[in-house]
Amino acid sequence: MLDVAVEVPAGAGSIIAVEWDFDGMGTWPYVHDGIDGTASAVHLAVTHTYDRAGTYSPSARITAHRDGDLTATYRRIENLARARVVVSD
Repeated sequence: MLDVAVEVPAGAGSIIAVEWDFDGMGTWPYVHDGIDGTASAVHLAVTHTYDRAGTYSPSARITAHRDGDLTATYRRIENLARARVVVSD
């Protein structure tokens, strides 16, 4: 299980998206449901299974917006959280 705890600084807006890239390829295939642009802090978890041995670099990409606008094209602030996962046989 991978989890992420995120908090936007006071007065800086709210979280509008949380996405995961499990293999470090920049594809962001998993998007958390229920993010509605009203929360300034979230703690979320996701379960992912790797089917082969190897070293992986899963990342969470969190996007915030000052007005909490989920559809905004501009003024989006993104931040990444990364981990190193080693899967052995």
